Amino acid sequence: MKRMVSLRRAVAAGAAATIAGGLVTGVVVYHAVHPSGQAGEIYDVLRQADSISQKYFVGEDYDTDDLINGALTGYAQGLGDRWTSYMTPEYYQSYRESSADSTVGIGVTVSYLENDDGTHYLYVNTVATDSPAQKAGIGCYDKITAINGKRIDDFGSYDKAVAAVRGKAGGVVQLGIHQYATNQDVTLSVTRAEYEQIHVTSRMLDNQIGYIRIEKFADNTDEQFDAAVKEMQKQGAASLLFDLRNNPGGQLTALVNCLDTLLPEGKIISLKDKAGKTEEYTSDANAVDLPMAVLVNADSYSAAEFFAAALQEYGKATIVGEKTVGKGYSQQGFELSNGGCLNISTHCYYTPKGVSLIGKGVTPDKQADLSDEKKEHFYVLRDSEDDQLQAAISVLKK
Repeated sequence: MKRMVSLRRAVAAGAAATIAGGLVTGVVVYHAVHPSGQAGEIYDVLRQADSISQKYFVGEDYDTDDLINGALTGYAQGLGDRWTSYMTPEYYQSYRESSADSTVGIGVTVSYLENDDGTHYLYVNTVATDSPAQKAGIGCYDKITAINGKRIDDFGSYDKAVAAVRGKAGGVVQLGIHQYATNQDVTLSVTRAEYEQIHVTSRMLDNQIGYIRIEKFADNTDEQFDAAVKEMQKQGAASLLFDLRNNPGGQLTALVNCLDTLLPEGKIISLKDKAGKTEEYTSDANAVDLPMAVLVNADSYSAAEFFAAALQEYGKATIVGEKTVGKGYSQQGFELSNGGCLNISTHCYYTPKGVSLIGKGVTPDKQADLSDEKKEHFYVLRDSEDDQLQAAISVLKK
């Protein structure tokens, strides 16, 4: 039976930072009380450190917000869990925008990278379908070198550079771009606008293979997924190929509902919290009955690798690609008083057969790799150049 799951809980993994792009987790507003015990010790030490710096520090003036963000980033890292993280207020705002069905922005995900001379640029990892950026001519692997005439380093930080790109619908931002496709420097005007978040795309391949790519599991992914599966069936698909490479994971609701479309009646996922309380989610008897394959790689995290694991355990799909990382915790976001968010692991989750993926990941039924060069240019590969895609197609052609 299909169950709607609270958006407070997410099967999540970290992703590239976004400008109206994609991150994942649910949010709870947490009201702190005066700490005691171990928490009180941490609190007291931080107060001592601040008192000492206020009295003796002779360095240049510092930004209090930067100090707070640095301390909270260190706190999250100190927990020793690679999936727990702190989001600055700017980063968190970007996440909140990206989790909506539609959002205002230009529609790119970016990384903050350094040139050989020590200067920085924003590297375009992905461009959202039908977004303002795509319409303006920005492509994957382009470099944003300037924003409204200012170099990236002139903004002083990554968050401030990203904030300069974001803005209200109708506003125009001028971007200096070094284009990957042409190796030319150009200036593009991009008008910020509201656009629908497209997380699922589909097309028909040869041999009546319905290809469905899931970029991440967000609020509307399950609806888009259901529509894509039905469209591929309508076009006469004899088999389905799900591509979850570079999928960072996402929301539990979306994952459960997507799997419910494909799995027979039975268990989908179970979660256990710190107190040992367990929740279980199941599928109904309605299931798509077609041969299936799932493409994964080393950057298929969390909900993405769980999607593959569940179909593999039920014998519903052949898994093709690379072994996944092995994430078995889900995160919950706690909004802090400074506007930031502590995204912390709160649940362990288990496959239909009760297996934790922690440290194990999903081992493909058919190993298929890409060269380092092709990985660097993944989003502009032709089908014929994509060795992993061709391996999955060969599985379904048999």
